[in-house]
Amino acid sequence: MARLLHGQLTEGRRTTIARYELALEATRRPELRKVYDEAGRRFREVAIAMLAAAGSAEPVRHGRWLVAFGEGVLFEAVAGAGAVPALEELRDGMRELLRGMLSA
Repeated sequence: MARLLHGQLTEGRRTTIARYELALEATRRPELRKVYDEAGRRFREVAIAMLAAAGSAEPVRHGRWLVAFGEGVLFEAVAGAGAVPALEELRDGMRELLRGMLSA
């Protein structure tokens, strides 16, 4: 997961920026909103399934927050004031987040 985020911030940076442009446009165009929301639902479903398999007591809630964490990292590094985190920094953050979710 950390590698995926890092790739979206480096080699895939232009695609990530385009996705944020699409998200903003979807706030103005309902037909686009449906497409964008469906894509987001698929990301959350993957996160939920992964966390359920890993033993999460609340995979739906945890899946939502896992996706939100990734989106926050991406937005900060692409459109915010943050720098692109190193792969190891992303691994550490993801490890800490998942450890907290799965510790129960």
